[in-house]
Amino acid sequence: MLALAMVSCAAAENSTGASSIRDMVMTEKKAFSFRNGITWGMNPQQVAAIENVPMEQAFSSEWSILLTSSQVPVSRFSADLVYIFRQDALRMITYEFKNDCSTLNYQYLAGALCSLYGESKEAGPAMIKGWMDRVYQNYYNQDLIHNAMEWTAEDGTAIYLYYVTEKTYAILYVCPNQGGGSSNYNTDGL
Repeated sequence: MLALAMVSCAAAENSTGASSIRDMVMTEKKAFSFRNGITWGMNPQQVAAIENVPMEQAFSSEWSILLTSSQVPVSRFSADLVYIFRQDALRMITYEFKNDCSTLNYQYLAGALCSLYGESKEAGPAMIKGWMDRVYQNYYNQDLIHNAMEWTAEDGTAIYLYYVTEKTYAILYVCPNQGGGSSNYNTDGL
């Protein structure tokens, strides 16, 4: 009898617009976790402690960068790993592939990313250049960016795979609250 009353109450709540616990659980987004458990918003010291590999630090206006001193394993390849911070919070990550950058290896990485994040969509070179221009103006030549693909992780993280030049390519991860701009403005009362 008690179970029937609970079901009746739940049905009544749903008919008035209140969400059920099941609906709340189903809509909760899984937070993005990068290699070794690194997550968005970590500071450079936290990331360096988790990576526990030699890293170099650089600065560009309000951005700071941690770059691994040697290449790290990525899938079945190796790449330079760059963590990009704004106001001491992790905002972007990139792998830069410079060795064995064949078309077959690029396709393999695309397949690996599809297996994690689903189907890709075409990404515009201007978007990718725009992300990197925030950190280093004209780091990329937009005319050389090609075969760009984009995925979106469950939490809204944008993932891009693209050729930077004819012979090198990269994977770029962008924190979900980077794109809208609202995190840069006071929006109280708007």
